[in-house]
Amino acid sequence: MYKNWFSVLGFLIGLLGSLISLVVCYDYIYGESYKGLDFLLYLLIMLPALIAFITSFVTAPIILIPFIWSLPFSTYLLLASDTKWFAISCVTYLLSAFFKFQGTENRINLTK
Repeated sequence: MYKNWFSVLGFLIGLLGSLISLVVCYDYIYGESYKGLDFLLYLLIMLPALIAFITSFVTAPIILIPFIWSLPFSTYLLLASDTKWFAISCVTYLLSAFFKFQGTENRINLTK
């Protein structure tokens, strides 16, 4: 399944980012931090984190979909309330996609 260390690194980073996002989202939903944002956290953070968790096991860089999905709300939370954990997990999705793209064998080599 994983042919080189780029793919393995992409898998580990994507898995770590999705788990961080799920744990922090669970804490914010069931804690006392953000009352009233439960639906938005479910829709814009937790659902992409679950999709990122599933797509971490795929070698293709499909984890870009959860990155694009959660980027606007993660950026809003970072700027409005100084909550950096969702932005960090969003960046890990992008890093995972980058490493997975580097690990694919069918990528276009632009250096030739």
